[in-house]
Amino acid sequence: MNRAILNILLTILPLVLTAQTKPQSQWVHPGKNGKLTYKTTASGDRIMDFSYAGYMGGGVALPNIAVKKIIKPSGGADDLQQIQAAIEEVAAMPMINGSRGAVLLSAGNYTCSGPIILSASGVILKGSGMDKNGTTIHMTGNPHAAIIIGRNNTNIRLGSTEKADDGEIASTQTYITDAYVPAGTNIISVADAKAFVVGDTVIIRRPVTDAWVHFMRMDDMYRDGKKETWIAKTRQGVIRRKIVAITGNKLALNIPVSDCYDARYLGATSTTVAKAEPSQRITQVGVENLHIQCPPLESDYGHAPYSAIRVGGDDCWVKDVLCEETMNATVLAGNRITMEHVVVKHTYTNLGASKPTDFSLEGSQNLIDRCEINGGNTYFVWTSVLVPGPNVLLNCTFTGLGSRIQPHQRWATGMLVDNCTVPDGGIDFMNRGVAGSGHGWTMGWAVAWNCIAKTYIIQNPPGATNWAIGCIGTRQQTARLFDSAPIEPEGTFDSHNKPVAIQSLYLAQLKERLGMQALKNIGYSSNSITEFKNKQVKPQYVPVLIDKDLGKDEAFHRPVNTSGNRENSLKYNGDKALDGSSQTYWAANDNAATPYLEVDMEGPVDINTLQISEPKGLEHVQEYKVEGQVNSDWKLLARGTAVGQNKIARFPKTTVWKVRLTVLKSSAYPAISDFGLYLVKPTK
Repeated sequence: MNRAILNILLTILPLVLTAQTKPQSQWVHPGKNGKLTYKTTASGDRIMDFSYAGYMGGGVALPNIAVKKIIKPSGGADDLQQIQAAIEEVAAMPMINGSRGAVLLSAGNYTCSGPIILSASGVILKGSGMDKNGTTIHMTGNPHAAIIIGRNNTNIRLGSTEKADDGEIASTQTYITDAYVPAGTNIISVADAKAFVVGDTVIIRRPVTDAWVHFMRMDDMYRDGKKETWIAKTRQGVIRRKIVAITGNKLALNIPVSDCYDARYLGATSTTVAKAEPSQRITQVGVENLHIQCPPLESDYGHAPYSAIRVGGDDCWVKDVLCEETMNATVLAGNRITMEHVVVKHTYTNLGASKPTDFSLEGSQNLIDRCEINGGNTYFVWTSVLVPGPNVLLNCTFTGLGSRIQPHQRWATGMLVDNCTVPDGGIDFMNRGVAGSGHGWTMGWAVAWNCIAKTYIIQNPPGATNWAIGCIGTRQQTARLFDSAPIEPEGTFDSHNKPVAIQSLYLAQLKERLGMQALKNIGYSSNSITEFKNKQVKPQYVPVLIDKDLGKDEAFHRPVNTSGNRENSLKYNGDKALDGSSQTYWAANDNAATPYLEVDMEGPVDINTLQISEPKGLEHVQEYKVEGQVNSDWKLLARGTAVGQNKIARFPKTTVWKVRLTVLKSSAYPAISDFGLYLVKPTK
């Protein structure tokens, strides 16, 4: 048999055999020639090629950099200065083959009162292990991040002080002439391509227009009677791509676009293309093999003092790092970053209804691979404003009650959640409406692929698609957050509760683009595409409180925000009124003006009864009101005077997103030991 034919058969056969036992996705599947075949929407949009996510654009092994400086723990009160001095010493060395060298922290405990800053390209910080016998950085002092990759800049979010990636050469500017550029394509037509040559890096700017905001139904958001702005017209969607071919006025880009460009809503000449200036971000910086530790704190994230790692460079990596008790642990604000086997652990559930995130995606082409988080009441992963893909979560496990993978705000595009397990929470590509400051549609053109989660809220924005393919879990349909209607159009579910034959979309796309060696480079075997197994993780126990007369308490252990708290806020914080114990209580200050306790129901919940108790001997409340958040506004549910040991109020069944108890008048500081919410069925 011809060797070339034999090689083709050996490539196709595993996919064919697997397809016989597992369903194929209609959106991406192997064709007769073994190549991936993509279904398109009526407008020509398709699932994008996500394989460009990761260090150096995907499929490139993380380098093993030679150690140039070794540090041992000083045993003193602060090791920060000696670590920083070693980093600066290596930073002054010449760059050879893309690196200067590594600083190795020997095994032991290091105390750091401020951030370790890696501000020069080609410098790597290595530890001697992420376990108890390895290298541990103990965080002390004022609030800070343990490690910052960037140019001496603690605020490294895109669009803040590091704007080099947004630079462009104005004299080359032209505009896209296509009436419609479908998401997932890499071909665009421009008015004049004469100023460009193959190899140029270009910036494509997509405007925010009134017509587009209206088309997205984002111009009708009101909260408490005040209009919310989704995305200001001063903002633009920005992507960087490289030209790989030019035919007339058609440009072929190295990476597909993660969003569509529709001239009907953006304007015929408003989406511009210009040659990009070279990026000034630092590159080739890594953090490896260490443990970041801060004291366990029972706190809301706004008062948590320490985060872990902020990456503001391109082509950087974080590998084999354990982060314990850090809040808002990592930010990936650069491009082409790989974060591999980073583990975040929390002892305490985040307090309050506002949730932090441990993996914040604020750049593009970033890969979060084989990472873990354990923590309650958090967003495991979110995206920032107008962040373009591809961005990928691969083979991750996230556990914790009330926590979710949920892109956060204002139209990020092109995200793949691939073979991730979220047994206690959800995966959401959704309209967050007026949540936060008017987050609205958070994500378009995203894919959940062969995942396991408790729930999925996958919604289709106007003119866009989100997919859940081969995923296991419960589908939920909702209106945008805080509204009761209309229910948003459900996203595209394909082979729901039945994993599809291509086990990992990212690995399949990577193999097709770069070959099997690319998988090996990032630590996956030749069988990963078809034999990579879903991780079954037992869900955590969900506590339930049942009152013998009223039934299930819908407020039990819900996230809660409060105002006017006493100085010892941990002892008297709002969750003490929702813990089912009459011995603990929330308390406000003596001089607090109309303090409130606000319960986040974490979704629309029907209630018709509430129960309030004050601690014995602390019956101070003289007047109160209870309101429910209904359709982004507050509706009065009950109002009264004295509370006492067991105040019960009934009202017509109401679907609420939040419930707020406000103390209008009290003789001394108000205290609430129990606050319960119920849907009581009528007695026969």
